[in-house]
Amino acid sequence: MKKDNKKQTIKWILSGVGVIVFILIIILIANGLKKPAEVIYNISTIKLAKQQIEHVLTIQGILEGDPQVKVYPQVSGIFVRNSVAEGDSVKKDQVLVYIDRNQVGYKFDLAPVKAPVDGVVTKLYYIDKGDSVSPDNPVAEVANEDSVKVVFNLGQDDLLKVKKGQPAQIFFADDPSVSIQGTVFSVPPVIDASIMAGTVVVTAPNKDKTMEIGMSVNVQITTGETESYMVPESSIMSGEDSSYVYVNRGGKAAKVKVTTGVRKGDLLEISGQLADGDEVVTEGNLQLSDGVKISTTAAAPANTGK
Repeated sequence: MKKDNKKQTIKWILSGVGVIVFILIIILIANGLKKPAEVIYNISTIKLAKQQIEHVLTIQGILEGDPQVKVYPQVSGIFVRNSVAEGDSVKKDQVLVYIDRNQVGYKFDLAPVKAPVDGVVTKLYYIDKGDSVSPDNPVAEVANEDSVKVVFNLGQDDLLKVKKGQPAQIFFADDPSVSIQGTVFSVPPVIDASIMAGTVVVTAPNKDKTMEIGMSVNVQITTGETESYMVPESSIMSGEDSSYVYVNRGGKAAKVKVTTGVRKGDLLEISGQLADGDEVVTEGNLQLSDGVKISTTAAAPANTGK
């Protein structure tokens, strides 16, 4: 009798466990069938508005006098002495160097080599008395400080943008607050086929000696203006073959290919399938993919200040 009761108890326990397991399985299945909560990404955007964008070409160069002249002797002979030092200001026809013509059987006065222009002596090529001198090699260099120039080569694409008379700003490379205003003085009519480039000259007045000859400078040439969009650089993503941005289209992220242009500080010009009022994602775009839901915080359009 006791054995029958024990068996009955075990059956009830097993049945209870079975029911519990069955209920748990049903719950798990039900949870698995539930639709997962849709993820909405919080991002920041900026509304697009077209602006007038200046296109500026920047080139590095060395500041030269205008003119800056290498001085050659008219006769061969032996170097005797320099009558000036590098950095000295000189007047036209002032003697720079003396040469002994040193012809056997003849005695000549020392031959002077004179400055062809007013300016500063930027280079003396001979120091040691007795060095041989010939008309093929310069003995000095004189540069006019009151007017300066920067000479540089441009490739064919940039050369097409530059025209004679365009404004050009010359900045000291180590301190952009030091600058002078100049203009494009000359642009070659044809490109040098051997280097596929052309030599451009920018000149500027320097009466106040704001810039020093030999300075490393940056030249900025304004090549034109366009009406375009500017966005923070953080908005622009790089793909395998193009750049793109995400735009808020009806609460969803839309991937739009763009082409970048000029830079103004941390802003970049972009063009593509965009329109005024489009909200371009500026923050949170790293987590997005095309079509995901987004919640936006819109900001005012970026202002380049021209």
